[in-house]
Amino acid sequence: MDEISLLRKLVSINSVFPNERVICEFVETLLIEQGFSTQRIAIAPNRFNVVGERGTRGKPILFYGHLDTVPPYGQWEGDPFTLREEGDKLHGLGAVDMKAGVAAILKAVEEKTDRRIKVVFGVDEENISEGSNEVLKNGFLDDAEVGICTEIATSENQRFGPQAITLGRRGRCVLEISVPGSSFHGAQNSRGINAISEASRLVIELEQLNGSLGTHELLPPSTQFIRRISSESTSLSVPDNAIIELDRHMVAPETPETVLKDTNRFISRLYADGIFREIDGKRITVILKERKTPYLAPYVTSKDNPYVQMLSTIIRESIGEPIYNYGASVADENALAKAVPMISIAPAGNREHASNEWVSKSSYLQLIDILKTFLRSC
Repeated sequence: MDEISLLRKLVSINSVFPNERVICEFVETLLIEQGFSTQRIAIAPNRFNVVGERGTRGKPILFYGHLDTVPPYGQWEGDPFTLREEGDKLHGLGAVDMKAGVAAILKAVEEKTDRRIKVVFGVDEENISEGSNEVLKNGFLDDAEVGICTEIATSENQRFGPQAITLGRRGRCVLEISVPGSSFHGAQNSRGINAISEASRLVIELEQLNGSLGTHELLPPSTQFIRRISSESTSLSVPDNAIIELDRHMVAPETPETVLKDTNRFISRLYADGIFREIDGKRITVILKERKTPYLAPYVTSKDNPYVQMLSTIIRESIGEPIYNYGASVADENALAKAVPMISIAPAGNREHASNEWVSKSSYLQLIDILKTFLRSC
């Protein structure tokens, strides 16, 4: 199957999480045809990562890609599951995030080599990274020397395609903030304190913190945004509680625990400065929002890593001077970096998580050539 036909096939398979089974079975078959011994690492019935291993020489090189996509948001020109060519743009759901990256790995490992290769195609990346966390627990990555991922960086440098080498990403956590009010009959609302109004005031204070949060010499600075506000009155009453979910992108050495501590300290200052006051003996409280998998920590891979240097030389000789990039958002690499140094290199494209998503055909083909040259050099 040629490069475009393979990508067309991958796009045609609806793999919106949690419905990854069909695409997993498809890539599993391809890996077996290419001489890999494969296994499934399950996270739930009909949901599993596909992993494969081949070769005898050296410590394993890992190739990683996720198979799931987000739903087709917005108004698409044509069927999102049909690859549509428009000049250099190949449109389709998951085209750049990250089915072109998956296809590039599948084409690259057609290269004949005795080097030990491990391949992981994961599920649930677009949700809470259950797949990559399960692979970590399985121990499949424990002997890998380096990880090459073909995931986009979600940064301005994404437009450079495989000329940009991503060597780190910010981390992420979510805080749940409970804001009290004081209930009273809605016909006499001035005698109560509306928790929604109090939450709105707090939102403004929290948004003003952007630009003064954590910084790192390489990673983009920390930012945060409000992802959810919920409150209601179950009768004709002023709401007495509102919940804010604060989504925070972190930089090293921040952790979810330090973000929680800093947010509590900030809210304490708001009370000390008289901007907020206790209501019926209650204050604003903050906790880490519970979730099934750990929050993803920020990571950085050194430019001095020998495999970074090898890729840099290949890019320099085939495209131009490599651009070292650091991702603005999280991906499965954040989890995998706990076990193995991660390097990401991806095709150019745009409109991920939006309508008419596209990948650059030329950079997709370029990525395949770079990965094949990398395997020949290892």
